[in-house]
Amino acid sequence: MAQSDENEALNKRLLRIPLSWPELKTIILSPNIDDLSKLARSVEQQKAYRIGRDNIKNEWKSIYDYILCTKFEFEWVWTGDASSEVDSSNSSGGHRDGDNNNNSQRQKRSNPTFQEYLNGQQQSEKEGNSNTPIFNLCLNDFPYYFSPGIQHWVLWKLGGEVTPGEIATAKLDIMGKNRAQGATNGMVSDCTECGRNNLEQIVNDHEVFLHWVNPPHLKSLPGIDHVHILFHGAPGTSQL
Repeated sequence: MAQSDENEALNKRLLRIPLSWPELKTIILSPNIDDLSKLARSVEQQKAYRIGRDNIKNEWKSIYDYILCTKFEFEWVWTGDASSEVDSSNSSGGHRDGDNNNNSQRQKRSNPTFQEYLNGQQQSEKEGNSNTPIFNLCLNDFPYYFSPGIQHWVLWKLGGEVTPGEIATAKLDIMGKNRAQGATNGMVSDCTECGRNNLEQIVNDHEVFLHWVNPPHLKSLPGIDHVHILFHGAPGTSQL
């Protein structure tokens, strides 16, 4: 597809009106996985996404390096400079190799690299050790265009596919974070003393939570799994 055709297709998908919760239920709960393509950003969100994507490409050797360092707290080093010190701050700012500012051609990479991490996991398994997955639950850096009161979270997992139980635990964590801030709908805020059955009912209630996993052919990072989770909080508590 030509670049002009790609831009035209993208422009048709950009939303002028935010998606409501009933619309999101129709899209996400649809048996047709292709309906997920109806999720889109606004013009301003897409602009921010493009700027962010370009910054990542310029700053990091690969998207894997970016994710490992910013979501899983791997250390990073400059590429092409064996003398560079390791930086574990996982920020997008400075480095720790003195006052050398001639770094326009250098990029950050994770330490270890993703392949080195995989090799280490495989060696550990051969030695009979169990590998512990690493998780990170955070708001989406580049959310889609949703009505106010809808939060877009991402559960990242390094070391296996996300399980239903892990998704349920993440939803409980989201409820806890919002309850601590007083930003929950009535059902959740009244559930401070909920029993196990009530909690299970809430995390499976499509009026409170929706989630989806991209199908294999749409996963951009094989080996690093993630799940999108939407939380229907109180009006005005959107991250946007």
